[in-house]
Amino acid sequence: MTASRANPNRWWILVGACAGLFVLMLDSTVVVLALPAIHDGLGASLDALQWVQNAYLLTLAAAVVAGGRLGDILGRRRIFLVGMSAFGLGSLISGAAPDELVLIVGRVVQGLGGAALISLSLALTTNAFSPEETPRALGIWAAVSAVALAIGPLVGGVLIEVASWRLIFLVNLPIVVAGIAILVTRGEESRDPRASSVDLAGVAVLAAGLTAVVFALVEADDWGWASARTIALLALGLTALAGFWRLEHRVAAPLVEFSLFRNRPYLGATAAAFAIVGAYWVVMYFQPQYLQDELGYSAIEAGAMILPVTAPMAVFSPLSAPLIARFGARATMTVGMLFGLAGLTLQALAEDAGAYVDLLPGFVCFGIALALVYAPMSTAAMAAMPREKSGIASGVLAMNRVLAGALLLAVAGSVFQGSLGNGPSAAASNFADAVGHALWPAIAVVAIATVLTGRFVPGRAAAPPAPGAEPEHHQHHRRFHM
Repeated sequence: MTASRANPNRWWILVGACAGLFVLMLDSTVVVLALPAIHDGLGASLDALQWVQNAYLLTLAAAVVAGGRLGDILGRRRIFLVGMSAFGLGSLISGAAPDELVLIVGRVVQGLGGAALISLSLALTTNAFSPEETPRALGIWAAVSAVALAIGPLVGGVLIEVASWRLIFLVNLPIVVAGIAILVTRGEESRDPRASSVDLAGVAVLAAGLTAVVFALVEADDWGWASARTIALLALGLTALAGFWRLEHRVAAPLVEFSLFRNRPYLGATAAAFAIVGAYWVVMYFQPQYLQDELGYSAIEAGAMILPVTAPMAVFSPLSAPLIARFGARATMTVGMLFGLAGLTLQALAEDAGAYVDLLPGFVCFGIALALVYAPMSTAAMAAMPREKSGIASGVLAMNRVLAGALLLAVAGSVFQGSLGNGPSAAASNFADAVGHALWPAIAVVAIATVLTGRFVPGRAAAPPAPGAEPEHHQHHRRFHM
């Protein structure tokens, strides 16, 4: 009996899983458009605005693998429902926040819920369908993600302009409620009998280390890079991250198996994912603010103007599979990374021009990069992995993508703050300059990742090694010790 016959509710399960995916992807684009309105409405500082994003991303990064592991142990539907509930609660807290601190707390709660959604949405979908129907279901799942990313800026702009920035959070609630209702009534539970434990100590140490490093980067411009507080906090964070590395080599079920990065295709694909996703968060954080605060466009106009960055995902992502079949993953992704590098550079050089038309070529190039890299990077990362490592490898890849946003945004924010100058008049006159400068760290990371992508991503998708065969990361262990 196939899974499709055994599970007549499979399409309902897909709808419920996609509801969680939709609000997660929508949130990544609508919140950035609301930052100027949040600044005006709550009197939030520039540092606080950055924490609205960083608190969410840091929580996601620290909890995403643990969320998937908890689902394997306690039940994927159960943990997904907990995640949906937490994301809804965080949305409610954020939407009703009376000040910046409560808003940041709401974003942390959203991040905890989102960790379960991002790690289990795909698992719920694949578990509900037979092998014959899985490709069709995954196509719908991917399309929902792409559409949410594509329409997010315009939806956010409309909500902010015609109502309030608070609505961008509150609009999640009916979708969350509908998704919960569907999965409670139609969903079925699944577990992984091999999963036995969650590395909670690793979660705590990783969260502490990342928070300390990001906090130091965000506050360094105010405290001074050579101040005792900055140096002490950076030292504390780096020490905690070193402790995390040691801990993960000693626990039975680590959050991160660092030996995975000895696998050359995985290293190349995760480098591309880190760079392109981190750069995406930097672009989507600064450019909507630049369009509204510096060029004077409304939230609706800014949402429409940023669509060249997000819309190509929905339009061109379906073409990535034929491109990979014809040219291979390496060529497709490397060309995409080069488009990303060109797009970021064009944006950085165009900031002084002060006109949207000067930014548009950079937006279009970066949008094409996302379309060419985002879809195949997971396939390329998993292509040479042995099947028994697929779960931890996909979890680390998801953590890598979210972590990229938190770290690159913190670095870019520090460069931005340092480039503004002193005093309100200086800030006003240097805003465009500062945004341009903030993009250069992302440009450097994308340039390095482009080399790694071209060097290590395989030309054609490879089948995973058979059980018992020597995996590729063992074959090349001499070259990639961690």
